Amino acid sequence: MRRRPEYDRKWLLAEAENARARGRRRRAISFYRRILAAEPHNPELHARVAPLLAATGKRFDAWQSYRQAAEAHLKNQSRDEALALYREATKILPRQFEAWQWVAKLELARGRNNAALSALLEGRSRFRSRRRRPEAIVLLREAKSIDASRIDIVLDLARLLRRSGQSPEAQWILAQLGERMSGRDLRIVRGAQWRIEPSLKHSWNWLRAAFASQRSSDRHVPARNP
Repeated sequence: MRRRPEYDRKWLLAEAENARARGRRRRAISFYRRILAAEPHNPELHARVAPLLAATGKRFDAWQSYRQAAEAHLKNQSRDEALALYREATKILPRQFEAWQWVAKLELARGRNNAALSALLEGRSRFRSRRRRPEAIVLLREAKSIDASRIDIVLDLARLLRRSGQSPEAQWILAQLGERMSGRDLRIVRGAQWRIEPSLKHSWNWLRAAFASQRSSDRHVPARNP
């Protein structure tokens, strides 16, 4: 009988696809890896093996495959394919910090600021623990660079900065936000500043904002009929 060649790509790929279809992930991975040993920069193969690696607990290897596949598409000017891969990575590897950054970066390149902002905020929601606080701060900073007037973003960032021992920066971004706010929103900002530094200055600023907000509300109350 004629022996099969040492490297039979067609047969290896067929076996990998068959194993994947039958849910035999580890077997599929072994065949894909044999092909990748000969074609280490093949984006299609990396895209196929990445979710299998993640499903078998090999999250680091999965991310490397997603990254290599996306980078290959970017080199070929295929931004949509790269974006699709990074979006898939955020769903399969939701705590892979760089995936969220790349989604936002590529959405910005397409002029879709709202989509980029949504990606950054969704990514931030995946980093709630104290250990992952630095990643959350970075994502919020990038979100603030897109829309510095979003009070929820700045308040969240200031709170995390304070908890990370970066109170001066927290006060600075709140002061910047306060310059653009009025009414109830300004009162909320001043209250956040007071919680960071409960000083006489911030107490006075909060009271002034509260009185101004109340006067504004009174002016907008419709007059009663006599």
